[in-house]
Amino acid sequence: MRTLAGQPLQEDIVEAIAPALRAIAASIGPEGRHVIYCNGGRVQAARTGSEIARRICSDHFAGRLLKEALVDAERQFGDGTARLAVMAGAALAEGRRAGEAVIETDRLVEALALLRPKLDAAFAEETRGCDTRAGLVAAAGVDATLAGLILEADAAAGPGGLVEVSEALESAVTAVDGFSFEARHVGAGALAAMDDVHVIVANEMLTDFRTLVPVIEGFADRGKALLVVARGIEGAALQLLERNRKAGVVKTAALVPGDAGPRAVEILEDLAAASGATMICAQAGTSIEGLKPAMLGRAAKFRFERGRVHLAGAEGAPERIAMRIALAEAEIRAKRYLPLDREHAERRRARLAGRWVELAVARGFESAVQMESARRALVALRAARTEGVIAGGGRGLENIADRLRSVAAHDAAGRAAAAMVDAALRAPGLCLRRNASETPSQARGAMPASVADPARLSRDVLDVALSLAVRLAGIGGAVLRH
Repeated sequence: MRTLAGQPLQEDIVEAIAPALRAIAASIGPEGRHVIYCNGGRVQAARTGSEIARRICSDHFAGRLLKEALVDAERQFGDGTARLAVMAGAALAEGRRAGEAVIETDRLVEALALLRPKLDAAFAEETRGCDTRAGLVAAAGVDATLAGLILEADAAAGPGGLVEVSEALESAVTAVDGFSFEARHVGAGALAAMDDVHVIVANEMLTDFRTLVPVIEGFADRGKALLVVARGIEGAALQLLERNRKAGVVKTAALVPGDAGPRAVEILEDLAAASGATMICAQAGTSIEGLKPAMLGRAAKFRFERGRVHLAGAEGAPERIAMRIALAEAEIRAKRYLPLDREHAERRRARLAGRWVELAVARGFESAVQMESARRALVALRAARTEGVIAGGGRGLENIADRLRSVAAHDAAGRAAAAMVDAALRAPGLCLRRNASETPSQARGAMPASVADPARLSRDVLDVALSLAVRLAGIGGAVLRH
């Protein structure tokens, strides 16, 4: 064991994370280099900031802090972890220089908070509307073929829509027609597509359908299809549905939501709204025994593929669907900093609005890398659509740094805070230019002028980078194990 404090501790912190920061800095931009590592006998490449940190950082507490910050940022923002790391590293270097003046962490935090309004104003002055979607995709390092598919998928989804990236035999963009949701078939065998579908939606565990035998017989006589989606279907209820389906007496499907708990209830409520069904729920005073024809939902077509239900021509009332979309949007705003909850709400909104698009990437040696690049590009497109963009290639951030140079600092803490912000803003551009100049002569060089970065994402990444730098610079003492 050894105890460190002050300057020796700061030197130990910098030494612990320096290899990861150097590797991440070298990975930025179209001319960046990746980290090659061996995993189970297979040679693989780490490309994102968070992945490189996971592979390179030691178990030193500073390395753990860096990894945790980058992993959290990747989960929250979906992009920008390499920029975050180099921003934090540059700000930490300035913080160390300021540390020679013995500035307390609390004073430094206060000084950064005082700079925030001026920083917000500088970002606002540099931000413009998203007039070049291709430039945003280019910033994600996507090849030309995939870039075209990404732009096609984004255009099909539009505002409020969502694009899901998956692997398939061939690359393609498919706009899902109607309402869709993840579900699990509780019967045996494959489910056939059905037309003229009636829908029962139940937030209940269905175990007995004896009272519905006349209803099912009526479906068989008229050649109509029945879809039953409930929190659970088992016992005599499942046996009745399966027996009739297998015998060809009636076209039917029995499904439960792919999610569980409150999320399953949300999907059932969304399905009821989309199809026009009255949801069976004891708390609402409805039961399967009291089911009437008017309580059934309707859809023109049903198909079930790869664990997902697709309902085309669902006949829910527009005002009821709009109310559910508004609830999902309120959830998105409330859970902005809770990525998993926010993503769930975004999926619900997109499906209710019929703006769900699937982007398939052809299976191959580089498909995993292409899928990750596509997801980052889509995150950037979605962020830019709502919050605008700044010039890419580090230029926008450097312009913001230039705007802040005229801000006067009257004490050591203020000067240190300004220097940290300036260094963080300039770090990505410096890395991009250095990486471009170090490549062979046939390399593409610097990013084109049309490249852009999402303004809000860039601002959020800067905030996290400064917070991480202050946290590392403010550690006053540690007991380290050899």
